[in-house]
Formats: sequence, C-alpha cells, structure tokens
Amino acid sequence: MIRADRAELDNCCQIMDFVFIDAGAGLKIGKYSTVTWNCIIEGGASAIIGDRVFLGPGSKLLTSSYKLNGYYAIEHIPGDCHESFFGDIVLKDDAYIGAGCTLLPGVTVGEGAVVGANSLVNKDLEPWGIYVGSPCKKIGERQKPTPERQEKIKEVDWSNHL
Repeated sequence: MIRADRAELDNCCQIMDFVFIDAGAGLKIGKYSTVTWNCIIEGGASAIIGDRVFLGPGSKLLTSSYKLNGYYAIEHIPGDCHESFFGDIVLKDDAYIGAGCTLLPGVTVGEGAVVGANSLVNKDLEPWGIYVGSPCKKIGERQKPTPERQEKIKEVDWSNHL
C-alpha cells in the first residue's frame, strides 16, 4: 500500500495477498468487506468501499486515467505532454464485484448491486441490480436480504472470524 496515511480500514475488513493499493486522495474500506487476491486500487482520487462489499480476484478500481486527445499517454515524459483525469469510485454497502472486473474513474456502484466476472463498469449502477458485460448492462434485479436476515447478521459473533 502506498499513501497508507490516507487509508481508513474499518473493523473486520479483509485484504488478501498480492493486493496493490494506492490510497490516492483517500481510501475507506468498511466493516466486513473483502478485497481478494491480485486486486488493484489505484489513482489519485478516492475509493470508498462500504460495509459487506466483496471485490473479486483480479478486479481493478481505477480512480484516474490519462487524457488521450492531444496528449501522450505516458506519465514520465517531460513538460505538459501528458495529463490525467480523476474520479472517485464508490462501492455502496453490500455490493458484489466479480472476478476480473474493471471500474473506471467516477463510478458509483449502488447498494447491493452485483457485477458479473470480467465486466467493465464505466457508469453508475443502480442499487440491487445485476450487471454483466463490457461495458456492463443490467440484466436483472437482486433481492434485498429479508428483514429477518438483516437482524440475524447483527447477532453474529465476529470476534473469531479470520
């Protein structure tokens, strides 16, 4: 992790092996969220990951990219020959990002939304929707957990969890 002083990790979040994180302008990972193997969170903007979010293996949250029209797409050349743009990425509570997904700068994934494996997220996603493809498209709706399940999770003893 670079710029770790800008990161905030909440209770019981998990970051697996071989994850690269650039906390950019800020990073927050919420309670019981999991960032799995080989994920990348990078760029100069903020990444906000809510509670109970799953980020699948090899997924990428890109909070910056290069401007391409009229610029070179390499950062270590001299002068003002390159320029970047930045956009915060927000993953709301209970979002699920499948393996190998790429999220581009400035997107918000709504509460409980599911993104299928190898999808490209280039726009905001509605809460509790199911999305697949490159770029991803909505193909269905996910049921929100029942009130009974919402209460039951409050009863779980997480003290010995991983």
